[in-house]
Amino acid sequence: MDGQGFSPNQFIVGGRSPNVNNNTNVLSSNAWTQQGPRNEIFERELFSGINYGINFDKYEEIPVEATGNDVPLPCAMFDELQLHPWIQENIKRSGYMKPTPVQKYSIPSLLSCRDLMSCAQTGSGKTAAFLVPLINHIIRNGPNAVRMQAMNTCGRRTVFPLALILSPTRELAMQTHKEALKFAYRTNVISAVVYGGRENYRDQVQKLGLGCHMLIATPGRLLDVMSQNVVSLSDCTFLVLDEADRMLDMGFEPQIRKIVDHSMPKKGKRVTAMFSATFPKEIQILAQDFLMPNYIFLAVGRVGSTSENIVQRII
Repeated sequence: MDGQGFSPNQFIVGGRSPNVNNNTNVLSSNAWTQQGPRNEIFERELFSGINYGINFDKYEEIPVEATGNDVPLPCAMFDELQLHPWIQENIKRSGYMKPTPVQKYSIPSLLSCRDLMSCAQTGSGKTAAFLVPLINHIIRNGPNAVRMQAMNTCGRRTVFPLALILSPTRELAMQTHKEALKFAYRTNVISAVVYGGRENYRDQVQKLGLGCHMLIATPGRLLDVMSQNVVSLSDCTFLVLDEADRMLDMGFEPQIRKIVDHSMPKKGKRVTAMFSATFPKEIQILAQDFLMPNYIFLAVGRVGSTSENIVQRII
């Protein structure tokens, strides 16, 4: 158990399957061992395009400030992280050569089950900074840690995701979902996305009924499906607030608090990561309420600015 009271063994659902090695980068006896088959058509759609890359030489000049108790050492290369081989394959397929500053610090911190408040430039590679450790945790904990769906008292299927990523807009939610599909390719990890709009509501609910390990959602739509018992967050032990400052600017704070306070495990029983381009007082209060007191604070570059150097996305 680390300094914030969260044991890697508690990452599994409700503590029902405690056979997880204390080293979260060591394969659990319950871990998945059978990799999924290749789908060349889907693979081309997922990974094809132009990799614009990153100006790493210029990026080395950007200052990084990481504060907190026992901050894990940053990684210089992805190979240092001892990630599951399936994740490593997908990182290479995506054309990522080495981690960006936000990834260097965020991934080791989240792999260690530490709460994180990360302030980084827009376009800094933050999506991979939380998706890589999130998917790695799910794979290593294996199928015995998963209760993807169950019938509720109304005769409907209720989904129990292990991880929730909240996004301010449908565009960001869809983009994050696509990135999740890349890192989860040929793994057993299932990603689902729900966002506002009447035209695809039924389709989203039907797909949710199949179950998922990680759910990417906008706050309003998530509350809708929660109110219908389509989704329960009682097993959710990994929470990400992506672009938290934008969500607050758009007036989503009441919805966010309602989601987190509804049935989700309390802080200290979950890993929580907040990503924000700015760090105003409202975000500081949210961090105080949602994160453990000794959370890691990460500031990359000039907080609130936009990156000129990073794209790190395959279009």
